[in-house]
Amino acid sequence: MIRKLLASITVLILAVISACPVAARGETDIVSKETAVVSSGSSIVSTGSSIVSSGPSIVYAKISLKKSKISLYPNQTLRLSVKWGKGRKSKLTWTVDDKKIARVSAKGNVRALYPGTTKITVKSAHGGKATATVTVKTPNMKKTVYLTFDDGPSKNTPLILDILKNYNAKATFFVINSADIGYIQRIHDEGHTVGLHTASHNYAQLYSSTDAYFNDLKQISDKVESIIGIRPTVMRFPGGSSNKVSAKYCKGIMTQLVTLVQEKGYSYFDWNISSGDADSTTPSYTYIRNNVLNNARNKNSICVLMHDASAKTTTVQALPEIIEGLTNMGYRFAALTPEAYGYHHQNLNN
Repeated sequence: MIRKLLASITVLILAVISACPVAARGETDIVSKETAVVSSGSSIVSTGSSIVSSGPSIVYAKISLKKSKISLYPNQTLRLSVKWGKGRKSKLTWTVDDKKIARVSAKGNVRALYPGTTKITVKSAHGGKATATVTVKTPNMKKTVYLTFDDGPSKNTPLILDILKNYNAKATFFVINSADIGYIQRIHDEGHTVGLHTASHNYAQLYSSTDAYFNDLKQISDKVESIIGIRPTVMRFPGGSSNKVSAKYCKGIMTQLVTLVQEKGYSYFDWNISSGDADSTTPSYTYIRNNVLNNARNKNSICVLMHDASAKTTTVQALPEIIEGLTNMGYRFAALTPEAYGYHHQNLNN
């Protein structure tokens, strides 16, 4: 009789237990003050009237950087690689102490900007942290001149190329989608740099938004690639990075663009000498020549702004005397490369 009663009670208890949900991993279930239910893969802790089920604790990986010290020249880039320890990986966030010296992208791509030293920090979402010291070195460019020509190609381009060839001087052409775009093949073939200057050069259009700017830039990039087979990463903003005109169309756009273009892998170039050939439609050739030579006397390296539009016939006329004058000062001529010093304007006006 007693055995039958005990068996009935056992069956009843098992029925009650089976009707209750087993505590899921990481959750809490109240079963009873006396009963503890153990679920496969979970640990159950009885606390008074509660039973807490918790799964195995998650171990997150520690992080370190493969390089803790790096040295770059302005405009050079390097990707910092993260070394993971054992455990689960989590999202990384990158920051830099001084954005005037270097920038870092969300993927750890570092671009050097100006000479100096700063620190880059990477943090994981679960508390991991590592730092790297970045030293941007002063480039050794004594007596180097970068002649640059904007707004072409035009009917003047072959004349400019003939002069450069005669003096064995290299230069850089920041091109737009002009009617004479085909001349970029000769520019490229003769060892000069083809740079991007946007397709339209229409300030109202391309500076209306960052998307509008990059759409315009892509058009000229696609066009250049279709002709010379190379997609350039050297570029110059219409009006330069310090232009004021863009503020009419989108407040603060230049401050955004100087960062965005570099994150997208471009190297942008301003200048430290203007020839003055844009001060009027066609200034005198002596005005252009004197602007360049007078401002070059006390510098070790220069990037000269000139223009290759059809109206700039006096720029062509001044070019031989500019080259001869700079040569007499001890300058050597070079074409810009993505790694060259950027001559960035320090004060952004928008």
